[in-house]
Amino acid sequence: MLQMSRLAGLWLVVLLLTGFAPPAQDPLTPVVSLSVDAGYNGLFRENYWIPLHIRISNDGDPTSGQLIVRPETSGNAFPNTFSLPVDLPAGTRQSLFLYITARSFASQVRVELTDADNQVITSQEAPMRGVSIQDQIHVVLTQSSAGSVDFSTVHAGGFNAHQANWLIEDLPDQMMGLQAIDTLVFSDIDSGTLTLSQRSALADWVTQGGHLIVTGGANWQGTASGLEDLLPLMPSGSDTVTNFSEIVALANLSETLDGETVAATGDLSEDAVVLANADDLPLTARRSYGLGTVDYLAIDPVTQPLRGWAGLNNLWFTLAASVNPVPGWSNGFKDFDRATSAAEILPGFDLLPNVLPLCGFLAVYVALIGPLNYLVLNRINRREFAWLTIPFFIIVFSALAWLVGFNLRGNSVTLSRLAVVQSWPDNEQATVNGLVGLLSPRRTTYTLTMDDGSFLRPIARNIQANPFASSVQASTDIRQEGDFRADNFLVDASFIATFSSTGITEKPAINGQASLFYDTDNQSWAVRGSVRNDSDITLTDAVILTRGLPLRLEAPLAPGDVQTFDVLLDTIPQPAAPSPLERTSGFALPRFGLQRFSQELRASEQTISDILGEEQYDARTYTTALDNSTEEQERRRRQFFLSAFNVDHYFSNSRGDQVFLAGWSDTIPLETNLGDVPWEAVDTTLHIIELNVDITPPTGRVRIGVDQFTWVTQERGGVTDSLAPVNTVLQPGDEAVIRFTPLPHAVLDDVESLRLVVDNPGNIRNTILLEVWDWEAEGWETLELIPLEENSSTAVLVINDAARYLGTQNSVQIRLAADESISFVRYLRVGVEQVGRF
Repeated sequence: MLQMSRLAGLWLVVLLLTGFAPPAQDPLTPVVSLSVDAGYNGLFRENYWIPLHIRISNDGDPTSGQLIVRPETSGNAFPNTFSLPVDLPAGTRQSLFLYITARSFASQVRVELTDADNQVITSQEAPMRGVSIQDQIHVVLTQSSAGSVDFSTVHAGGFNAHQANWLIEDLPDQMMGLQAIDTLVFSDIDSGTLTLSQRSALADWVTQGGHLIVTGGANWQGTASGLEDLLPLMPSGSDTVTNFSEIVALANLSETLDGETVAATGDLSEDAVVLANADDLPLTARRSYGLGTVDYLAIDPVTQPLRGWAGLNNLWFTLAASVNPVPGWSNGFKDFDRATSAAEILPGFDLLPNVLPLCGFLAVYVALIGPLNYLVLNRINRREFAWLTIPFFIIVFSALAWLVGFNLRGNSVTLSRLAVVQSWPDNEQATVNGLVGLLSPRRTTYTLTMDDGSFLRPIARNIQANPFASSVQASTDIRQEGDFRADNFLVDASFIATFSSTGITEKPAINGQASLFYDTDNQSWAVRGSVRNDSDITLTDAVILTRGLPLRLEAPLAPGDVQTFDVLLDTIPQPAAPSPLERTSGFALPRFGLQRFSQELRASEQTISDILGEEQYDARTYTTALDNSTEEQERRRRQFFLSAFNVDHYFSNSRGDQVFLAGWSDTIPLETNLGDVPWEAVDTTLHIIELNVDITPPTGRVRIGVDQFTWVTQERGGVTDSLAPVNTVLQPGDEAVIRFTPLPHAVLDDVESLRLVVDNPGNIRNTILLEVWDWEAEGWETLELIPLEENSSTAVLVINDAARYLGTQNSVQIRLAADESISFVRYLRVGVEQVGRF
């Protein structure tokens, strides 16, 4: 009994000691936490790259693994897996970006950290919300204690504006993470802390059509310190201003704004345009940078007297609505079915073997197993041997068929690669949007790497023959390890797995100069210039693109060649160009309504016709069968490719005063890698090169035509979101308020007369009524437009006393409406022209 009590006491001591001992820890267990910010404060656009800003900390032992977003955990709004390898030493704090894409109905994303054994260490979810393509996304970077500027009213009529507020660390380090943004604002923040990657990404984004606004004020030095190469005014000091009359006028107001504030002062760049002064001190300056625009507001909008000023929203809208239009090719791929169709066309490449050898093989097989076999066996009187010879011939010919078929397919992969390379005189880099189609000779897996640093993603396309089957690479893992890589995706024999890429490359040494001037002899604007090729690329089928007729070069532009051009601009009138605020719903809306009208389809693809050539473009390409000739296959490949990323929204080519050189080559900047797998490529590249343009304003009287205006709807009301000054139908109760603004280089100093032009084929009256805003009376005035001739659908009105109808930058506002007394009103064209002097 005593021994038992001693044993019980010993066990009690052991239990007490172990109870107070610290728990054993696995020395390899990390203590990791994640935070995730998705998109632009949760906002994103479908078909655009979405930056996930991930902050990660490891308070445990060192570990490594990968950050991963999977459809299995985030939902089928994510078409494939995205992953990023990470190395986490003990005590580390990291801030990095993982780039993904999502469908519009995505509501949240889960980012997981997995270890080397693919076990989840930790995870974090972040909310997401898709934004309509017509809506605006504005991002404001600020550290101001007074708060952020408000851009919620800067949008086209009938749609919305969304704003995200960031710090410098939130700005993505790759241009692709900025492409969904419409406006970036730097206000009272230290831009000197921008990394080199962030600065490069910002410059590339602006050159592609982005709108950058930078403010000054008391903290002008820090705000401008990292943006020197972009600003139209480089501040070097400050002064106090009290005169805000031109700022008020820029906002289209006539009120008085009293007070004083600090304004940044400095030197204007050579290409800067001053929009508002204060006693010869520039308050608002602008410069074009590539396809984009940079505005500098020398005062701080969140300090008095601008703080709380009701006209500030008008000022932001004016700045956003008056920038240069952006050509339809500038926003990357939008029609992925057309893109896939282009990649699937391989000129001169036969996907099926020649039918004659196959027929011969089959004839020999039938003859040998049938009549020849019988004749031989009958000759030797051994017909019973057919039980042996027929299976033997079947086995032999099956093996031969497999061997011949295997050799006919070959062992080499065929890559179908297409790219459009866009370059600008302001930037030493060019943007590359590419397609890579992989044709597999047999069912197997591949790993595709972009060695040039391009972003890569699979194109998910439904297989028409099987509506339940998705594209063969839909579950691909896009691994972002320095270079983007599609890991171990499966491709069936004779199928083409298609990927799209976006990246930056060195600008090719092809450039040119152009002079835009008014030809008084022909009473028309004209462009004269030259292009020079200092690269090792030969451009074929090259064409000069302006807002007038395209001009084809007489010969290929070979290395070392210089060719000149001279072209009139007003030979074919163009509609006014939509402002960048007028985002359209991509390709779906225009094409849905245009497929029934071949002439309208042609109008929406005028740029495609200009690049291909009048004799090469064919509107039936999208609905007719493929021709077997190599030339026809190449033509169709090019047209499908162009239609995948370009459409002339509202029938305008939106080139403004810019001049471009476009040409084709068979060398491609895409650096693809399939590891040890042998491959050959069929390459097609389109180069679009913006030329340096020197604009010489005329000294005499000049006409500013309809095509030298941009337009934006300030209000839309009705059943449709496509109310516009071109090819639009208004049902009873519909109305649209449209502002027309001359292009930046077409703003006259003195407008002598205003001309309103309306083409209304449904007109049943002798006159057409149009409402125009009277800025002096601050109200709408109904004007009568008289048809040019009897029973004509085109009516005009010339207003000689035009001053009261002109807003800031000579803008004109028109209201289109349909009253209840008629069934509908159709406008083919509504335009504004001005006559005066610079």
